[in-house]
Amino acid sequence: MNILIVDDEFYIVQSLVNNTNWQSLGITRTFSAYNVKEARRIIEENQIDILLTDIEMPEESGFDLIEWLHNETRDHPILPIILTAHQRFDYAMRAFRLHCIGYLLKPVEKLSFELEMKTMLENLSMYSRNSQDISTPTAHLPAYGTNPEEGGFVHRVQQLIYTNLSSTELNRTFIASRLNISPDYLSYLFHQKFGQTLNAYINFVRIDTAKELLLNSALSLQEISERSGFADCSYFHRQFKRQTGQTPLQFRANGG
Repeated sequence: MNILIVDDEFYIVQSLVNNTNWQSLGITRTFSAYNVKEARRIIEENQIDILLTDIEMPEESGFDLIEWLHNETRDHPILPIILTAHQRFDYAMRAFRLHCIGYLLKPVEKLSFELEMKTMLENLSMYSRNSQDISTPTAHLPAYGTNPEEGGFVHRVQQLIYTNLSSTELNRTFIASRLNISPDYLSYLFHQKFGQTLNAYINFVRIDTAKELLLNSALSLQEISERSGFADCSYFHRQFKRQTGQTPLQFRANGG
């Protein structure tokens, strides 16, 4: 596999290229770019398997680059991973919607970076052996440790949410029991990380999933309600309108 690292900070790129044991990760060749334009050229001229990109860069962002990838026709997919100093809820959700397989935070520590990269790639490989649909959202959710003091704690919570979204039992008690911590401590940690409550986040993900199903499937409102984790269709209807300003049917008819 080949990886392309994109960041406008020279020392970060060089540190990753020179200090990472790429061979242990199954990476045979590394490419470097310091802006989106240069990254596009490299992608067009070489076979790139993994894209590790910063978000905020001059002129164009890492998200612009990933969206460009989605609009291009190529023989094999390029798997995007975000590397950023910004632990923002809106950035994390946009990365999820763009099917990024990981969201890593700067500053990068060598052993931690290699461990998280290895976990993401192994998790993705395991999923690929059991599914032909690589576009399924859970295929892009890396597994992380459950220690609340580890940087991947929030990502582990996100994974539990996404993989259990259709369950009406999904709540802070459910998640806390799987992380072996108290519900109150879970709520405190999540609020510290994201600046919002866990319940608000779960509801946001449910509605975001419903939006995708409304626009990209012919499922009925009842089916979409159930797949998004709403036990009652009328409650789903109220929550959807409250968050979007439109009814589900209006959202579908208007194309979003």
